[in-house]
Amino acid sequence: MKPNLKKNLLAFLGIMLFSSGLCVFGEAIMYKYESRDWFLIGTVSLVLINSGLILIISNK
Repeated sequence: MKPNLKKNLLAFLGIMLFSSGLCVFGEAIMYKYESRDWFLIGTVSLVLINSGLILIISNK
């Protein structure tokens, strides 16, 4: 695999993880205001957002 292609694919994966994390974060906010169990889904969103940012920054 060409290095540039690998770099672009990892950056794309980072963008997808980051945006998925933001969507899951929105769900966690809705869960919190509905007084439902939101801690686990909030933690998952934090992991997705951070891993997406790491991939984006490391492949710029």
